[in-house]
Amino acid sequence: MYAGGPHFDDLPFELVCEIFDYLPLKDVKTASTVCRRWNAIIFSEVYIHRFQLQLNLDHALPVLKQMGQLLETSDREYYSVVLRANLGSPLSDARLRIVKLMIRLLAHCSDSLYFNMADFRIESCVSERLLRGRKLQIIDTRAKYIPLSMGLKESMLAAICEYAVDLVDLVIAEMNINNPKALVPLSSLKHLKLLLISDYYPYVKPTEPPIQLPNLQNLSLIKVTDESCHYFRVDNLKRFFIHSTGTDAPRTMDFITQNVTQVSRLCLHFTARSIQADVIFGWLDRFPCLLALELAGVALPVDVLKHLSPTNRLQKLIFASCQLEAIRLEGLKDKLSQLRLLCFDGCSLFHKQSGFHPVHYDDIEELRQLLPHCRIMLDYD
Repeated sequence: MYAGGPHFDDLPFELVCEIFDYLPLKDVKTASTVCRRWNAIIFSEVYIHRFQLQLNLDHALPVLKQMGQLLETSDREYYSVVLRANLGSPLSDARLRIVKLMIRLLAHCSDSLYFNMADFRIESCVSERLLRGRKLQIIDTRAKYIPLSMGLKESMLAAICEYAVDLVDLVIAEMNINNPKALVPLSSLKHLKLLLISDYYPYVKPTEPPIQLPNLQNLSLIKVTDESCHYFRVDNLKRFFIHSTGTDAPRTMDFITQNVTQVSRLCLHFTARSIQADVIFGWLDRFPCLLALELAGVALPVDVLKHLSPTNRLQKLIFASCQLEAIRLEGLKDKLSQLRLLCFDGCSLFHKQSGFHPVHYDDIEELRQLLPHCRIMLDYD
């Protein structure tokens, strides 16, 4: 560093910890030998539990057994565990023993777990609290290469439900879930309030009753088929989010209304722009408590509100990545008399001369005069 210029040691304690978090465990240990200050930070009670542990589960059976014994006698806490393994191989007893041990250690110090099969990662997701907000909805849903054998195994979820019975938040991401029975153990998590599941593709209706989650308040299903809604029974849900890969909106709405009706916030994201949103508004009278609706990835004809009952209680309406025929929808003022927020997030508007263009502030000026008591926005965060 230049004389008199900024130095790494001038950074505050919290920021240094954030930088060390990007290092694997072996490099953190090396950093601890650089100087006394780094050593004091890394081995302080505040930071020591933040270590990430990486384990290779492809070792031979004797090595796995020895690894399990060492971990059982260790009192070190970790915030994240990455289990490297050839997931096409069977989950042997020795492997499962380590998985159970890691779940027990992480659940002991947190009421939240993030389980990601893309790299077989389990971590305490206190930092994932942002998932409670709208950031959850813009999670990366682009297609990723996931081996066909990389699916959720019943024994893994059973271990979570056995050793983390008091979980409040559970995120299961980046895996293929084709077996409907793989999620049945979730019914034992009586305290669960937030559940996020991605890549859930059950192509048959369940033979058993839906999974009962009595205290769940926030359910998000990302990159799922229409049938996935049919597997859950949640009576006290406040927010339901679905990113559907299906193209049949009435069928999706039918599945949702069979088990999810008391929700106050409904978020419907579709991947097919060919879906006409007017049929969706016709189903909203089945949600008597609905106060907020977010609709994404659909076409919005000028008469999109024609099926919406004037008795609805909608106060927030958010359109995300939608294509609008016109910015002033027919019946907007009459059908949405209680509306307090209207947002066009990443939407495009049709122009006769040049086709679709992003919605600009000039486009919504007319709406602001039409709805003086409603907040109209272009971006929602």
